[in-house]
Amino acid sequence: MFFVGLFIHLIFLFSIFDIYFKSPIVKDVVPYQPKHEAVADRLVLFIVDGLRAESFVNYTTMPYMRSVANSIGRWGISNTQVPTESRPGHVAVIAGFYEDPSAVAKGWKENPVDFDSVFNQTKHTWCWGAYDIVNIFTKGHDDHITGNVFDPYDSSFSTSQNTTLLDAWVFHSVSDLFLSAKKNEEEADKLSKKKIIFFLHLLGTDTSGHTHKPKTPNFLTQLRYVDEGIKEVEKVIREYYGDDGKTTFLMTSDHGMTDWGSHGSGDDHETQTPYVVWGAGINTIYNGGTSDPATLSMSLDHRLDLNQADLAPLMSTILSIPVPVNSIGEVRIELLNMTLSNKALAVYSNSRQLAAQYNKKRLDIETDAISYIYQPYNPLTRDKYDEIISFTEKLVLEENFEQLILFSEEIIRLSLAGLRYYHNYYQGPLLILVTLSFMGWIAYLLKIVLTQKINVDPGSPNFKRTLRFYGVPVTELLNIIFSILCFTSFCIVCVQNLPMQYYVYFLMPILLWWYALSPLHVWIKAIRKLKENKSTYTLFVEIISYIVGSFAMGLSFTYRWMLSIPLLGMAVWPFMSSSGKHLNKKLLPAWSCGCLALSIFSFMPVVGKNVYIELVVIAGLFWLAMIAIYTKSVLLNKRKDKDEYRREIILNIIQMVLLIISLQNIYVQSKRFDNGTPVSTWYQIIAWFIAVLCFIIPVTFSRRLICRLFALNTSILNFYLLLSVSHEGLFMVALILNIMSWIYIEFKLLRLKNVKVCLILFSSCFLCNRDYSNFINYWIINISLKISIHRS
Repeated sequence: MFFVGLFIHLIFLFSIFDIYFKSPIVKDVVPYQPKHEAVADRLVLFIVDGLRAESFVNYTTMPYMRSVANSIGRWGISNTQVPTESRPGHVAVIAGFYEDPSAVAKGWKENPVDFDSVFNQTKHTWCWGAYDIVNIFTKGHDDHITGNVFDPYDSSFSTSQNTTLLDAWVFHSVSDLFLSAKKNEEEADKLSKKKIIFFLHLLGTDTSGHTHKPKTPNFLTQLRYVDEGIKEVEKVIREYYGDDGKTTFLMTSDHGMTDWGSHGSGDDHETQTPYVVWGAGINTIYNGGTSDPATLSMSLDHRLDLNQADLAPLMSTILSIPVPVNSIGEVRIELLNMTLSNKALAVYSNSRQLAAQYNKKRLDIETDAISYIYQPYNPLTRDKYDEIISFTEKLVLEENFEQLILFSEEIIRLSLAGLRYYHNYYQGPLLILVTLSFMGWIAYLLKIVLTQKINVDPGSPNFKRTLRFYGVPVTELLNIIFSILCFTSFCIVCVQNLPMQYYVYFLMPILLWWYALSPLHVWIKAIRKLKENKSTYTLFVEIISYIVGSFAMGLSFTYRWMLSIPLLGMAVWPFMSSSGKHLNKKLLPAWSCGCLALSIFSFMPVVGKNVYIELVVIAGLFWLAMIAIYTKSVLLNKRKDKDEYRREIILNIIQMVLLIISLQNIYVQSKRFDNGTPVSTWYQIIAWFIAVLCFIIPVTFSRRLICRLFALNTSILNFYLLLSVSHEGLFMVALILNIMSWIYIEFKLLRLKNVKVCLILFSSCFLCNRDYSNFINYWIINISLKISIHRS
């Protein structure tokens, strides 16, 4: 049973990747050769790793780049997608598509990029930077991509004191290339070619952000150094080429960063990165004037926001090289200083690249799909695709460029929508199958519990003989139906040449429901018992409540406040249920207040950069009061066995002292941090010492349920408060009180005679008493059911 459950849950886990995180790469797409003229011979790409838009827009620590953006260049916000990591960000900029998060399974660092990129289409590309970024674009392309990397393990690049060393190496290496080219004819010949790119990966900002955090003086100093370095590199390149006006410069970032120096998720600071483009072929606006106060005098006339993937076709268009075949970016011709004909042909090339990618994706699905169940993308079927491509080719021949731009943009829109459609073609069926598998697993576990509870023989011949449907035994009928479903599902997967795991996805829900419904008389007897104990109205209300609660919990992944709906329902449950009359009158308000308190937190903001250390202290003080009340009202009032409870009293006092020390530590350290004072090493040692004790002290308590639970909860809360910065400490207090109330409620509902909750031990060796046996049996069944449903 354990291994079956483990296997099923592993399937549930891996199904997420097939449903949501499939690779967007379309194989064997033929590149489209552009027909427009190049506006530049070479392009210099600066990727400032970890630079968020806020650090560029709202600070004046990059004066040169800001002056370029407001005068001879264009700038804007480049919107990235999760995961906001270095490899996906660089792939989006250089290859034009967003790498799927499943790449984490094969590694984002060392793997060679197995898709097309802007670098692949150039005559030659030079790269400088960290090995884990540069190497993913150079492996397998040594003939026309030259990679220059530094060893991050070299002690000379230690970032403990100065993170500018990383970028200094890049800037100096670029200067050395152009100096050596003056003496090296072979290198000079490569540099004289057209359609070349210089890629500078600047890691210092990302490292400084992690080490020192954004908004700190060290990080802002790093930005100033990068700004000066970019200015110097531009000067070197312009001087080498005699300022021929054939060089385009692009500065952007792979991802942003939060205020606490992390990235990877979807916070605005992580997904919004800046870009500045200037030089040859860039449409300069000379009538700038308006400025947004929120952007510290950044020109809004020069601003144009775009998606990060749009930068790849922009670079391809500037050099007139094929757009990467897997790119989903749209070229923004508003940024380019080109003739109408070249703009039209540039958009046309972009549309043909996307159309070719869409057509190959359509053919991949259409070729293996069963014609009777195949659902094509109606806005761009095979006939419509051929017709619209022929029409745009006619517009090119007729040189009707205005119409060509309009129709090319429409092709881009339809192709992108079609790519999304076919990329998610099997998403709907897989979601249904996995959902049915979830429900089948729950039903299977419920059948096991019901079999134990209602005490029926699963092989009872009476039910098999009496349960018939039009004369056919129900058991045989179910076997026939499920056998047909298994065979049909197997054929559907086999005929369409779907991946091997799809056999599991299609067959698992059928097999689970087959086992769950066999034998059927278990469910029939359970339904009869429900009808005997509860009215139809009560059953209807409970079913509706479960459905609403389940939907609310599902929607809570998108809307956090939806969690309050089941919590509010649980708050009124004791008053609405017939079981409530068996509960202690003082217990009901405690449970309801706990549920109401928890429901408040779903409306509160996510704990982030704002620190309210006073709330952490309040949570600790509240729990100190709870321990004091428990010690006085429960432990000190025990007239019998005073010696036995003396240890619990002493240990409780020790835990209270440790919690007081932790609160004092938290408060002092927070104020020192606010004042810019270095964090005290002694306070850190004390915090770590208390954290270790939190795992040891609960073991020293007696095995009484209440004593051990209070000890565990106090240790958990103490450890949690050491990691808290805001209202999350109050949430933990409310959660603990609610769980404690739930334990009391479940115990009271057992209605066991001569058994008190304070007498229950953390042990399973007291089955001699019948009441205890019933108690243990009840808890094993109910807890196993609740855990299984929760996991599913």
